[in-house]
Amino acid sequence: MDSIVKQSIDGRRMAFSSAYKLTDVYKKKVDELFKRIEEFGEGCSDAMDFETKFATSPLNKEYMDLFTEVSQNCKYILPPPVDNPNVKSDAEYYRDEAISDAKYLAKDLTMPARRAAREEFDKKMRDTPLGTIEQASNTAWVFKRMFGKKNKSDE
Repeated sequence: MDSIVKQSIDGRRMAFSSAYKLTDVYKKKVDELFKRIEEFGEGCSDAMDFETKFATSPLNKEYMDLFTEVSQNCKYILPPPVDNPNVKSDAEYYRDEAISDAKYLAKDLTMPARRAAREEFDKKMRDTPLGTIEQASNTAWVFKRMFGKKNKSDE
């Protein structure tokens, strides 16, 4: 068997053993399936041939069905902790996600009130001399953009 085909098959097998605590029944099912996949791989000339044929073979459907069944019936194994100080632990990651979600939710909940306050401020500002100056400035800017000399960055 081609070494890359062997690696591909071993990688698929590792998807079961590294992610799930397999019961004896599922270990037997996985072993039987991979015995047939290895026999299938023996008949392939290289990795591209194997992947192309495997994608359309009934073994691929069996593999996917078994993976679905295992994921629903076997316990998921958490990955081992990483000793890299730059990598967050699961607890740190989920804590940071919860904080981020809370901030977003708070901002989202206050948005209508903030928008209403801004509209009220703008309405009051229009009636002042400063508001008139701001409107004139905005109007001048619009005319300059429409009819003024074009900058190279505007094109």
